Amino acid sequence: MKTTKGANTYNLKKLALTTFSAALVLGALAGCGNNGNKEENAQGADGTASPAGPYKMSMMLTSYNPEPMDPEGEIYKQLEERTNTDLKITWVPSTTYSDKLSATIASGELPSTVLVLDQKLPYIVNSVRSGMFWELGPYLKDYPNLSRMSDVALNAISIDGKVYGIYRERDLARDGLMLRKDWLENLGLQEPKTVDDFYQVLQAFVKEDPDQNGKADTIGLAEQQVAAGWRAMLTWLGGPADWEIKDGKASPAHLSPAFLETMKFYKKLYDEKLINLDFAVVKDGKQMINAGKAGSWIANLNDANGIEESVKKVTPTGSITMVNALEGPEGLRSAGGSGSYGIFMIPKTSVKTEEDLKAVLNFFDKVSDDDMQNMLVNGLEGRQFTLDNGNYVKTTDSKLLAEYGMGDSSQLAVLRDKVVTYGNPLVHLRDEMWKKNAEIAVVNPVQPFISDTYSERGSELSKIIDDARVRFIMGDLDENGWNQAVAKWEQDGGAKVIEEYTAAYNKANAQ
Repeated sequence: MKTTKGANTYNLKKLALTTFSAALVLGALAGCGNNGNKEENAQGADGTASPAGPYKMSMMLTSYNPEPMDPEGEIYKQLEERTNTDLKITWVPSTTYSDKLSATIASGELPSTVLVLDQKLPYIVNSVRSGMFWELGPYLKDYPNLSRMSDVALNAISIDGKVYGIYRERDLARDGLMLRKDWLENLGLQEPKTVDDFYQVLQAFVKEDPDQNGKADTIGLAEQQVAAGWRAMLTWLGGPADWEIKDGKASPAHLSPAFLETMKFYKKLYDEKLINLDFAVVKDGKQMINAGKAGSWIANLNDANGIEESVKKVTPTGSITMVNALEGPEGLRSAGGSGSYGIFMIPKTSVKTEEDLKAVLNFFDKVSDDDMQNMLVNGLEGRQFTLDNGNYVKTTDSKLLAEYGMGDSSQLAVLRDKVVTYGNPLVHLRDEMWKKNAEIAVVNPVQPFISDTYSERGSELSKIIDDARVRFIMGDLDENGWNQAVAKWEQDGGAKVIEEYTAAYNKANAQ
């Protein structure tokens, strides 16, 4: 995996970023319950004395598996020993986590730290502004691992220019193009390098019987209702990643000329039947490439390995390859994200003193040690896995699997830059593609800011644009109709969103 380096200045004012070459790979931390012992605080790298005993710490976080981490298991024991904590974790099913978090914050009965998946939600922002959570930015420099956190990701999670959480690292630009490698080989084609190349590949995938079954039954590009590949394709065709700063103002992607060109490109694919014509009602387009019906899929490159496994069940000789980005009119570009997914926030209601705060930060710092990252993500060699000629072989012992919650323990790995990647060549190719994407990533310059209007009406406003985009691609809307939809977006609150983001951006960059 890649190493994240950050100057860690915590000056979150300079946010006019468009591209960067810092690849991010971050994992997750979590838990729940009330904090108990000020006299036993674990300390960080600030020169203070070692704690007298384990620090009682509680966490709340999401669970994606029916069986939580075994608190009597070896991983849990090592976790507590290495961090010098008496740890209580409350696992909440991912399907109900948002409701549980909202109710927990409303009650005021909070654990030492909570996982917040979207810190820009109004009730989270209001809680921060009311003083419920600790500001963490000034403390991070005092911890050897936390001080390595990326300024790019810290900017993205900031609220009113300040950092209130420990983010869960993710690669900066994860999307790319996945293709049936065996179909390319059957047709004598190379991997596409440009958007025009990709169009030619799609034509061949539909018209030249790539699966060699003698039937015209293949789809070029699989798409779905909530567009999987749209954001990447828009960036490849020269558009922004969600928003851009244009003529001193924040401007949404759909106002860029590239947005219209991207719609025209998809309309061409639709008219020529190079994508599935039912995309507007398909919930999961990936299933089409999984089933061997489609030749390409644009989404998180992490999908590739699972797709190949599914394809081989249909066609044993089937295989997948990937391309990180396609060159367009502005060269090679990739749609950047935030570099994280979710943050751990520390409430003042349960962590009442600075001494307590440092104990919680010490926990996060310790789990970011190299060996701790690997234990939480991969498990312990000889227990959760063995190595067979360098290949990762997971145990089938249900008790040992329960020790790391069937993989849920990985959420406790804040930084993941020292994690050893195990897997087949496709997994290592994914990591290589993510590194390449990070070097050409285009970011959303207003990502750190809050628009109250967007917080209140964002879903409604997005639906106006999404519906119009789909209708344009399907031929139900012409350019005039599209322009009318954009005007409605502006009238229904979009203009106010632009105004608010512009003001926030300019205020931050004027200081």
